[in-house]
Amino acid sequence: MSNFHGLDSITLNPGDDLPPLAPGTIRLYNMRFCPYAERSVLYLAKKNIPVEVVNVNLVNKPKWLLEKNPLGKVPTLEHDGKVVYESAVVNEYLDEIFPESSVLPKDPYERAHQKILVERLSSIPTALYGVVRSTPETRDAAVEAIKKALANADSLLTDDFYGGKSTGFADLSIWPFLERLGLFALRPELNLGEVPSKENKKLIAYIERMKQQPEVKAAMRPIDQHAAF
Repeated sequence: MSNFHGLDSITLNPGDDLPPLAPGTIRLYNMRFCPYAERSVLYLAKKNIPVEVVNVNLVNKPKWLLEKNPLGKVPTLEHDGKVVYESAVVNEYLDEIFPESSVLPKDPYERAHQKILVERLSSIPTALYGVVRSTPETRDAAVEAIKKALANADSLLTDDFYGGKSTGFADLSIWPFLERLGLFALRPELNLGEVPSKENKKLIAYIERMKQQPEVKAAMRPIDQHAAF
């Protein structure tokens, strides 16, 4: 999308200089394959906010990233000399400073419900990483956990999106992990079968709808790139 500058820029490593930041520019410190950073890429795309993206190496971090964020994580957002980090915090901050394009609802109850949905969907990233890191001894339990998490996600879909008729806070929070489910098809030794399975009919249709959203098209990467990473 035209609001991004540097989304596919080279990854900066220790020893690389911190690029100068022009006054008034919003900068996102990012790693191209981090699902948590992708949450904020999606948010910025949805809100169509002009942003400069600086991609960093998270294994060997530049010293200046740690000076910006002592946790050394992404996403980290810098704006007018102020720095905020953690994906949910960054995204809520963006809604606060650009309320005219707020993704979170204005109504306090609906706003709270979107955050509750994120918590109720949090079993997906936990289960996804559980499968990826499983051993032959723990695989059956890990496979059962991902199937249970996806069945739960299917049951929570009561409209086109978790945000209703359009993508909302919960959709942009969970999508990066659903995007990576395609990795399982490249790992036949896991014996997962189809993920999601044909029983997850609403979730399958939802994933296809999500792939058509402009913010998702801007942020998602081909599954072979995720696999190579």
